[in-house]
Amino acid sequence: MYRFKEKISHRFFAAFFIVAVIPIVIMGLGLYRSAQKTLIDSAYTHIRTIAQDRANTLHSWYEERLGDVRVLSRMAAIGDLLSGGGAPGEKASKETQAAAVHDLFALKRAKPLAYADIHLITLSGQVIASTDPKSEMIVTGMYLEDLKNMEAAKGPVLSHLMQHSDREWYIHLTVPVYSRDGKIKGAVFSVLDALGTLDPILSDRTGLGKSGEAYLVDKEGKIVTKSRFLTLAETANRRFKTRGITSVIARINGVSIYRNYTGHEAVGCYRWLPLFHAGLLVEMGKSEILAPVLAIRTAVLTTAALVVLICFPAAFLLSGQISKPIIEMAEASREMAGGSIDRRIDYSRRDEIGTLSESFNSMAEDLSSLIGSLKQKEISLKEAYDELMRTQEQLVQSEKMAAIGELVAGVVHEMRNPLSSVKLNFQIIGRSLGRSAPLHEHYCIGLAQIAQLEKMLSSLLDYSKPISVQKVRFELETIVSESLVQLQPLVKARTIEVKTEGAIAEVAGDPEQIRQVLTNVIKNAVEAAGESGRVEVRIRAGGENSHNSSLVEVIDNGPGISEQDLKRIFLPFFTTKKEGTGLGLSIVKKIMEAHGFRVRVSSREGTGAVVSLHFHSE
Repeated sequence: MYRFKEKISHRFFAAFFIVAVIPIVIMGLGLYRSAQKTLIDSAYTHIRTIAQDRANTLHSWYEERLGDVRVLSRMAAIGDLLSGGGAPGEKASKETQAAAVHDLFALKRAKPLAYADIHLITLSGQVIASTDPKSEMIVTGMYLEDLKNMEAAKGPVLSHLMQHSDREWYIHLTVPVYSRDGKIKGAVFSVLDALGTLDPILSDRTGLGKSGEAYLVDKEGKIVTKSRFLTLAETANRRFKTRGITSVIARINGVSIYRNYTGHEAVGCYRWLPLFHAGLLVEMGKSEILAPVLAIRTAVLTTAALVVLICFPAAFLLSGQISKPIIEMAEASREMAGGSIDRRIDYSRRDEIGTLSESFNSMAEDLSSLIGSLKQKEISLKEAYDELMRTQEQLVQSEKMAAIGELVAGVVHEMRNPLSSVKLNFQIIGRSLGRSAPLHEHYCIGLAQIAQLEKMLSSLLDYSKPISVQKVRFELETIVSESLVQLQPLVKARTIEVKTEGAIAEVAGDPEQIRQVLTNVIKNAVEAAGESGRVEVRIRAGGENSHNSSLVEVIDNGPGISEQDLKRIFLPFFTTKKEGTGLGLSIVKKIMEAHGFRVRVSSREGTGAVVSLHFHSE
């Protein structure tokens, strides 16, 4: 009997273990590994993006410094500051030296964190002007080497990062000064402070959490920028040999998991920057990246341990009962092992087996709930990740549009002044020409082209401006009527019909901007319909199957739009008109989307076009 009891208890325990513990462990570990892989893949992409951002910022920093120094080199060339000092024993005049020193100090005072010292020197190393009172020392050593490199490259040269006598890291930028015949006469030699300029770029921990950092290493494996974890004295003469550092020294770019220079496991991206003669490494602690999934692993192991502890007493308590309920339970266990989690044991006796049956059924319920909860968490994690990606894309797009807007506004501002001057001079010339003069026709053409340019610049400036929506409630019929009044000179002698169907809901939006939208759309329709064409404006309630929305359709009987052009009509600068700017519909779409409204265009060649404007009230 004891053997039988022991045998049954062993079998029951084994079945219980197979049914409960193994599925929990396998499913939990599978989910853990899947979540871990997803996080690591996301971390790889994230680290690459940050590394690219830091590399772009470093390149922009170099372009800014190069622009500063090039301005000095051109000023030196214009002022002929190197006319003296071209040969040993020659000196520039005191006036030219004073002008050069003033220019050098002006740049250093404007950007004190960037420039340690700036020197104007000849090809032989003679100092013409300098911000360093000990500038005579620069005629030898590393400075002459940079001059030679500049002559060989016939252009600007950026040195590798190096330590000066104060053990701080610097980088040299040498820009040639050309004579009037195009030959190199000397150079503007700037000593850039890496601690004051490169370190702030790399110490930005945005997106790197608590354990991340970005830093540069030279070709010997030395960390040449500020470290988060080591002092300058600890990194000054030490060569590091992590996987990331050895790879980037070997000019291998990539991203992987390795132990960083502090001995901790990290996800790192490494890439060689030829311009700086250095490698860029962006690293973030693996443990911080995987922190969100550690709770899953802990829950799985804890659940499995609890189930194992329950199995032992349950098996011995039930081993003294008859085999029938055990067989029934074994069959139920086998069904659950086959994937039937909804299987329950129907046993109503008030004994130990009945208690075990209830426990078994309760465990099955908990298991189903746990699996459902884990699946729901997986769905929530994916939704959160998708939302993060959408937010990131929107942020990048907003930053791009803001940058484009700033650039366009600057360009338009710079072009309007010379264009106004040209227009004024044209008008002055026109007053001296009679209408029968041979050049009068050319004068009229030029003046018309200037007007077209002014119109295009105004449209471009409007398109580049960010849209600020001040929403109020208004009636669409009123805005349509005001738009038609505004277009009265254009629509004169044309057939314009306005139809209203149903009770039109009030629209919540900016009336001025919606009037601009309707004016542009109706104007396009009138121009497309031609002199004898017909335009119909329909205002309908319940647009997009919603009781609180409205639809305005502007229909013309013009030549229509080809399928190929229909795909591009909302692109900036796309137009089929001879004098159009191509920004009208782009501005329409931009205003509608800023309000949360939609615009659609449908057309076929030869059948006219329909522009549908969907509005809704909040």
